[in-house]
Amino acid sequence: MSRSRLLSIGHALVVLLILAFWGKALADNWQTFVTYPWQFDGRYMLLALGLLMLQSFVVASVWWRALALTGARIPWLLGMQLFFRAQIARYLPGGVWDLVGRFVLGNQAGVGKRAMAASMGLEMGLQALSGAIFLLAALALRTDLDARAYLGLGLAVTAGSLLFLAPPIFTTFVNTLLELLKKPRLDMSLTYWGIFQLFLLRLFGHLLIGLGFAFFVMGVAPVPASHIPLLTASFVGAWLIGYLAIIFPMGVGVREGVLVLLTSGFLPFSVATVAGVGYRLLIAIRDLVTAGVGALLRYME
Repeated sequence: MSRSRLLSIGHALVVLLILAFWGKALADNWQTFVTYPWQFDGRYMLLALGLLMLQSFVVASVWWRALALTGARIPWLLGMQLFFRAQIARYLPGGVWDLVGRFVLGNQAGVGKRAMAASMGLEMGLQALSGAIFLLAALALRTDLDARAYLGLGLAVTAGSLLFLAPPIFTTFVNTLLELLKKPRLDMSLTYWGIFQLFLLRLFGHLLIGLGFAFFVMGVAPVPASHIPLLTASFVGAWLIGYLAIIFPMGVGVREGVLVLLTSGFLPFSVATVAGVGYRLLIAIRDLVTAGVGALLRYME
């Protein structure tokens, strides 16, 4: 049996295990789902969607700026178009197809391949670092939660990202790879201040998607506003774990499981589950809308 076939079988078995876990959890908590005093408030849902839309432009701008720092300056609207059109591909298994799609679309638009590859590496490092900050914040807010494994992961990702993103190290890493591939070195204008600005922008993007989740929760259940900081940090922390689980498209199942753990004790299982799945659906709707925006921008050229 081929290696790819074995990987596909392994992937399917893990997905089945996750589905079995959620099926048992739902069965054990079914009475809670039925009796919980649900409240649906469309205002919070619209606010969550608005924050998600804004977050799309923020994270697309992070890549656009990273592209400029790695040697490929393109118009902002072109950067938005390429990013939005490729995002929908991230729902395919593997977690990298949006990057592949962006690479292909960028190449068709005349963007340098080497700069695109370097910018995506920079982007992923920033995503991991800012996500780790939120994970550590969630664990700090949950002082009653014994999550030493997640604490270690958060610290490791933070340290690794800080090291990887240091301009001398990142520049050396990229150009060493290019030399091994017998390609010309890449002229990058990376500075500590430039990286820090990008990090702040990526941090803002994570704040927006985390706040969106907090408002989504408030739109389905009577949750006090005092829970917003922990809900925000917990969602981004859970997103990071799902992001690192690259064999699952969008971290399906993994993100929801970690989210239940991080919100346990102050958010009932039923609410965490419904909110986690519902917010994933809202993000998918957002991605469809932004894909349409990308297509419209392409049409307007």
